[in-house]
Amino acid sequence: MKNIVLVGGHDETFTHCAGLGFDFSVLQRSALIGENLRTLTDDIHPIPDFEPDTVAAALERVTQSKRVDYIFSFTESGLLPAALAGHRFAIPGISLAACELCIDKRLMREFLADSEFAVESAICRTQAEVEVFFDQHRRGIVLKDPTGSGSDAVFLIRDERELTTALPQLGGKDFVTLAEEYLTGREVSVETLTIDGQHRILAVTNKKLHRNTLAEEQHIISPDVVGAEQFHQISGYCERLLTRIRHQHGPCHIELKIADDKLRLIEINNRVGGDYIGLLVELTTGISQVRETLRWHSDATTFTDSEERARYMYAASHQFYEPTEPEVLRKAMRGVDIVRLHVDPAKLSPGRPRTNKDKVGWIVIASNQREAFHSAIDYLDRYCS
Repeated sequence: MKNIVLVGGHDETFTHCAGLGFDFSVLQRSALIGENLRTLTDDIHPIPDFEPDTVAAALERVTQSKRVDYIFSFTESGLLPAALAGHRFAIPGISLAACELCIDKRLMREFLADSEFAVESAICRTQAEVEVFFDQHRRGIVLKDPTGSGSDAVFLIRDERELTTALPQLGGKDFVTLAEEYLTGREVSVETLTIDGQHRILAVTNKKLHRNTLAEEQHIISPDVVGAEQFHQISGYCERLLTRIRHQHGPCHIELKIADDKLRLIEINNRVGGDYIGLLVELTTGISQVRETLRWHSDATTFTDSEERARYMYAASHQFYEPTEPEVLRKAMRGVDIVRLHVDPAKLSPGRPRTNKDKVGWIVIASNQREAFHSAIDYLDRYCS
């Protein structure tokens, strides 16, 4: 039996790993060790963080007691440390070169310069350099941490007022920010799966942001998100992108803007999409990106599938940033299936634009009835935005 080391992951991730014919060792932060992980394996190695040195040291301890055939991570914070550790110990699983490109937005922009995926950008280390870049792109700019994730430390600047508000938040003299031209148009996410160099475009999700922020509020997968011709255009574009960065194996989450039938690249991440996007893909396609990534490496001839999930035409996730009453939601969502519903106590208002970290809950819904599904989406848009 082959041995796989997994680095981190949401506890639900581990439900996709059973029955594949592997022996699993898992490096996980102590606070994140849950029942699904304990069900999968008893070879759990608690670690305090996912820093590269921490992961490498823990992996070395594992290799002293057993052979390790592969190393994977399906969580954003674990991807690069897992790739670095795998490279150090010559354990296959995650391409370090492709992972570094996806993690470091500056490297990605430089690598894709002078291609169909290029976007005007610059590294800024002073407020004056940010102001100069804005003067050159008066339609708007986006400032982001070159190695950051989510909407945290991301600023959308479209006028002088927003520029004045953002500059003091960038830090003192030693800040480093990536400035990019603001891409207008409709934003979508594309979920892909590559197996041994063969790319497959699984789904296009319609993406909605929370009010006037960059916090993600809603993702929708349905047959009418994009037409067949546009899906074909998006598929070709993303397949060329995946080939260009030499992505060989595993999921990718690609963010695009569509304007005047032209596609522009926001960014690409070598992971399953966040905010339950992976679940939406599974609900509407029957494909688990985690499970299929691992399955290809198995020598097993038969597989024990995890609990079968219903197949739906429509699925959506919606994040809550304001207090929400779960029972009211359940009554309003009677025409659709509620797959997940979780709401925490309301957080104090941050006194700034929302980020992904400010969400207090989420709901995942699915249906095969278009009218009921869109009625539920309309309700969420009207009362939960």
